[in-house]
Amino acid sequence: MNRLRALILDFDGVLLESNRLKTESFAVVFARFPEHADSMMAFHEANVSATRYDKFRHLVTVKLHKSVDDPLVEELATAFSREMITRIERCAWVPGAPAFLDRVRGRLPVYLASATPQAELDDILSRRGLAGAFTEVYGCPPWTKDRAVTDVLERTGGASGVLFIGDSAGDQRAATRAGVEFLARDSGLPFDDPQPRALTDLTAIAAALHDRLP
Repeated sequence: MNRLRALILDFDGVLLESNRLKTESFAVVFARFPEHADSMMAFHEANVSATRYDKFRHLVTVKLHKSVDDPLVEELATAFSREMITRIERCAWVPGAPAFLDRVRGRLPVYLASATPQAELDDILSRRGLAGAFTEVYGCPPWTKDRAVTDVLERTGGASGVLFIGDSAGDQRAATRAGVEFLARDSGLPFDDPQPRALTDLTAIAAALHDRLP
């Protein structure tokens, strides 16, 4: 197989075991609307890859019948961020994550593409000792996964030798749309058919990529 020229990593579920924390934080925020809490948690589970803003806009417009630009959307997003920050510092690494980052750092460009808003993502990376660990960090907003991957390809000169490691169908779709190779970390989230190659953690992924690293 071809040598890798660049890596794109998702964050939640690839580096940190934080998917459960996101679900817990959504549950706290949705609990403010008990008549809609169950249906909104179901919406979250069915749309795991969607951003928090997508989910809060759905609540505000479809459930509460308010305008899409109602300030409640931003208020809920801020409340969600507070819940996540209180949990993230205690969150466990995906097994093998620190060693994987140490192994690839300096050997090829490593990009981070997350559905977490940029300012919050930068704060989390600083708290976890990862500030400056990546060639570029893409948070949403202002980026989307598709735009982040496109920007990486513009920086690296095309899709050949670029690998996206993600843990969701949303990551898989972004890679497919860009023509980028995709490797899954199995965090328990579903993928689209045809099912991608999925490995248990970053120790297994590091072993699988051993002969492809520069």
